[in-house]
Amino acid sequence: MSEILGSTGTSSPINPIRKKELDDNWKTVAAKAVTDDSFKKNLAGDPIKVLGEHGLKVTEGIKINFDETNKQYNFNVPSDASEEIVAEAQWWTWRLKMIKEFAHELSRQVGNVAGFDESY
Repeated sequence: MSEILGSTGTSSPINPIRKKELDDNWKTVAAKAVTDDSFKKNLAGDPIKVLGEHGLKVTEGIKINFDETNKQYNFNVPSDASEEIVAEAQWWTWRLKMIKEFAHELSRQVGNVAGFDESY
């Protein structure tokens, strides 16, 4: 598949229709997470489920694993996976890193009184 020039000026091997679907659904989820702490908490608690409820489903060929030790999701692709599958796995990895940041933001809000974190 030929690479498609994306909005960032870089090319993506992900099918442009699939890429638009992923990005549009992600924008909706991210906007809601920024404005709704309850949603953000649910998203941080079970990101794969919440993303799925908002139309974001991992494509066939990408395997999701949850690392109990590090409490994070990992995406694995077969060694013979297409460039498109590898690129989509990377897309998912970046989004879950963002969700992890949402969770860190929540934990900073809880336990800190008036912005004091007792690091003095």
